[in-house]
Amino acid sequence: MTTSNISPFSRGIGFFLGLFSLIIFVAVFSTCKKKADPVGVWRGTIRNNSGEEVAFTLEVKREGGAIVGALVNGDDRTVSTSGSFEGDTLKLRYDFYDAELTAVIVGDELGGGFTRQWRKQTLPRKLRAKRVVGSDEAARAASTQSNSSNSSSSKGDISGEWVMRVGEEPKVSFWRAAFKQQGSGAKGTIIPVSGDWGEMTGSFENNQLTLNRFDGINCRVFKATLTPKGALEGFVDFGLFEPKRKVVAERLTDDNRSSVASLPDPNSYTKMKDAAEPFRFSFPDPDGKTVSSTDERFKNKVVIVTVTGSWCPNCYDEAPVLQEFYERYRERGLEVVALSFEYTGDPARDAKQVKAFAKRLGVTYPILYAGGIEDDKKKLSQLINFGAYPTAIYIGRDGLVKHIHAGFEGKATGERFTRLKADMGALIEDLLEQKGKRRE
Repeated sequence: MTTSNISPFSRGIGFFLGLFSLIIFVAVFSTCKKKADPVGVWRGTIRNNSGEEVAFTLEVKREGGAIVGALVNGDDRTVSTSGSFEGDTLKLRYDFYDAELTAVIVGDELGGGFTRQWRKQTLPRKLRAKRVVGSDEAARAASTQSNSSNSSSSKGDISGEWVMRVGEEPKVSFWRAAFKQQGSGAKGTIIPVSGDWGEMTGSFENNQLTLNRFDGINCRVFKATLTPKGALEGFVDFGLFEPKRKVVAERLTDDNRSSVASLPDPNSYTKMKDAAEPFRFSFPDPDGKTVSSTDERFKNKVVIVTVTGSWCPNCYDEAPVLQEFYERYRERGLEVVALSFEYTGDPARDAKQVKAFAKRLGVTYPILYAGGIEDDKKKLSQLINFGAYPTAIYIGRDGLVKHIHAGFEGKATGERFTRLKADMGALIEDLLEQKGKRRE
């Protein structure tokens, strides 16, 4: 039969019947197709510049009409300041780090990238993840299930304190570390003189240790093998534009405890060039008002000057502790002031980051914009061996520096954090009790 024998009316009926069938098919298909949903727990990897992949966990929730995403590291949560989900695209903004996560969700898979400001350039990283099926509690249990299972696959035990030799000659650093093992799960932190890396989580199986941390700033991984002699040999990847560093770690025991004495001491690492000279500063606050060490508010006061930055995770650990002491001792004569060195050197952009830092942490003591980070040593020329963020400078009522502490050991260090807070409190109490005529 040829088409010439089909009437125009019949052809019209056939066309409309075909079109109707197509509409029904599309409607049914669209109904059956799974709608993208960002809410849930996502686990995956984020790629560093070196090619190393760092494991991470993202928890996405709806709070009211807002989308909120938290980067999870053990008990730590880095929570977004804003978020959106349109179509199949998730966007999470972390204003305090000048960072953003953008990803497309297809079913139970997520793929995209994370960008943040790093000095005067943008640092991009690719990421991918899969949804953890089940409730939030079940997801959290799944993320740590290796902590209580498969213990037979771990032939050794890495729990305890370690001394790490990092890098190779002529550039070698010595750091501390503390690890805890539960079955084939592992967690802990690495502690350079600048302060700890925060809680890292991972696994220890078949004598292979892997610890990860991604919190929006840190994107770090430590991988090592436990040797027959009991050493950990491997590398650390900082997640920046530099090569991985070789690591050989030795467990800290009574036999080698004396070796720790050779490690840099945060309490004596940074010093004043001239101890008889008052520490001086004069920088604007984010609103442009200049605050100086010679201002009336600081006269005959105990002053803690902290060198900080909104890009510095350890500074986020230190600021709430300083705020606590500020509230407790202000009426007795304590002042706290922060000198913030920022990434870009653009006053407008950097002032915005300083304000975001203060708002996030509820800081009420003044935070001054000291300029770009590349100028920090020049502007702090009174100091020797400055380089750790944060660095806390304790000034007596006479205007002279009494103590300098490089770095900050946060909650992830356990007893070290508790001891540091106690030492800070004792030092403040002692300085408040001392009398002295201020030198200008």
